[in-house]
Amino acid sequence: MIFLTAFQRFCAVFCFVFIIPVSLLSQQYPVTTETPSIIPAGTARAEVGVGEYFDQSFPLSGLDGNLTKLGMLHFGFSYDGNVELQFDGTLLDILRVKSREAAFNSAIASANSVTADIGDFTIWTKFRLISEYRFFSLASIRFGVQLPNASNESGLGIDEFNFYSSFLFEKHYAGIRWVVNTGLGILGDPATLSDQHDTFIFAFGSYIPVGERSMLVFETAGRTGHDGIGVYRLANAKVGAQALFAGLSWKFLGVRSFAPSDNSNGAELVVGFDFAILENPH
Repeated sequence: MIFLTAFQRFCAVFCFVFIIPVSLLSQQYPVTTETPSIIPAGTARAEVGVGEYFDQSFPLSGLDGNLTKLGMLHFGFSYDGNVELQFDGTLLDILRVKSREAAFNSAIASANSVTADIGDFTIWTKFRLISEYRFFSLASIRFGVQLPNASNESGLGIDEFNFYSSFLFEKHYAGIRWVVNTGLGILGDPATLSDQHDTFIFAFGSYIPVGERSMLVFETAGRTGHDGIGVYRLANAKVGAQALFAGLSWKFLGVRSFAPSDNSNGAELVVGFDFAILENPH
């Protein structure tokens, strides 16, 4: 095992203490950080995971409880190593309701003690703009459309399409991989017909190697700006570790949220693997 240098230990403490409290938005939890790197040509990457979040609130429906995510999916494919097509979403969200409050959608939301629905899925396209060897950092641009799969009758969805675009940057420095995302989100307003919320997207990630096949992970991401009913300010950060074992990538992350409308915490376990789907992409 390669032990952390003094600088790497400082960066780990800095990420944990100072970079966690940021502002986010929307009813889909939690927001993620995206690396600008493109998977190799002719290769696909598949990830599946589970998540558990305690005291998760849904302000639009007034529901609060423990949320379980089963089948957290991410799939990406690259034909030429410069463009990557992706989709992600959750097969099943299960909320064990602990409390209910009067809210915009409380009259039509599920009255059951347990409510469940499919999660919203997002379709992404990521383009590499320039490599780190030709510029000060690797740079990509990413576009995505979030589909309203989760219904507002379940209390877990907002029935709105959302659009995202962001620039992604990555820099290796002092043996650490640093990732920054910044861009624009256009979010539908579930309370006002033909209204929208224009938001600023930002994210940060720090990945510190602790061995040839493992690393520490510090991530935070968000959206901030214009908000309203059903589009609330949130905050979350992820801290954990990732390792390669038995040909698979294993990632375990603790998740903590910070906001007046959301003080949930929980954990995620994600397993991923890469595989070739084109024998000769060129």
